[in-house]
Amino acid sequence: MLTHLETSPTLPPKYLQDDKLTQECEVLLPSLPKEKGWVSSHFYQYQGFWHPAKQLQGVIACQKHFEAQNSDIFLVTTPKYGTTWLKAIVFALVKRMHYRRGMENHPLFRNS
Repeated sequence: MLTHLETSPTLPPKYLQDDKLTQECEVLLPSLPKEKGWVSSHFYQYQGFWHPAKQLQGVIACQKHFEAQNSDIFLVTTPKYGTTWLKAIVFALVKRMHYRRGMENHPLFRNS
């Protein structure tokens, strides 16, 4: 005899559930190629990439509202894959003219 827990489908994590989408996203989704998802219910192809609906909503919002500056630097890593180390390298490259080599009070020695 199966219990209720054994017969219920497993829901994806809350952050991947396709609820509370913007109206713009709701209108766009039916026009996009769609495939069955393995983490979220479906993936949608948008500008050459496959996204769950919630992620697609974020992509659209970023494209609509983000204004890049000449001084912007994007550092993108997977969590726990050396993000702190990479931030230190970027800081050292950007600020290398502000600090003499071997300074005892160099920020990378104090704050890392």
